[in-house]
Amino acid sequence: MIPYKQITEPLFSIGSFNVQAWGLMVSIGFLVGLLIVTLEAKKRKMNLDVLYALALSLFVGGVLGARIGWILTEAPSGLSFMDYLNIWNGGMISFGGLIGGLASMGAYAWHKKIKLMNYLDVFAVGLPIGMAIGRVGCYLIGDHLGKGTVMSWAILHYGQLTHPVILYEIIWLIGTFFLIMHLKNKGLQGGSLFMTFLASYSIGRIVIDFARVDPTYFGLTVAQYVSIGLLISIAGIIIRRNRK
Repeated sequence: MIPYKQITEPLFSIGSFNVQAWGLMVSIGFLVGLLIVTLEAKKRKMNLDVLYALALSLFVGGVLGARIGWILTEAPSGLSFMDYLNIWNGGMISFGGLIGGLASMGAYAWHKKIKLMNYLDVFAVGLPIGMAIGRVGCYLIGDHLGKGTVMSWAILHYGQLTHPVILYEIIWLIGTFFLIMHLKNKGLQGGSLFMTFLASYSIGRIVIDFARVDPTYFGLTVAQYVSIGLLISIAGIIIRRNRK
């Protein structure tokens, strides 16, 4: 069994503002991911002003999308309006954040007439590590239950031995990062790195969600349906490119 202790209290306070483990790790993940993306963009001599504008769009759209996704799929009833705004206490959906962030970046790129695909390849280098660090926050606060198991790597979660599903996802994201770096060194570009990231993350969620305790619809979770949709879309883009 993996030793595990859930953090339920704020880590520290700044005045009246309580800093929670989840919010801190998500913030660190965003900053580390942005640092990696910035270093990669400098290597490619890309416009950093555009990069930071896209990063801001990703952050704002990601937070809104993740929160809206949680409100629509997992939020308990009876919450007040302020409860919906209190994101630092958790309550975010990763795929909602990813879709919201991409939609926001796409809208900005369309408005400014920017070729988004090349920038997305740069973001693909930093996203897996940034998301993995953010998922550490989920693990620390005991978010996302796994199904019961007797495996030797189980964690004692709410009095039950369960799959450490967040650890599975963190490991998968780190593996995705090394895959992206390998393909980058092979010269993959034109949006292919980002599509590889999306495909890898989608496959990981399809597999890992079978060990999660999430609501299912016809046997699959919402995240699994979204993942399947993304894989179909990516396959369509690849087929279209090959025909050209």
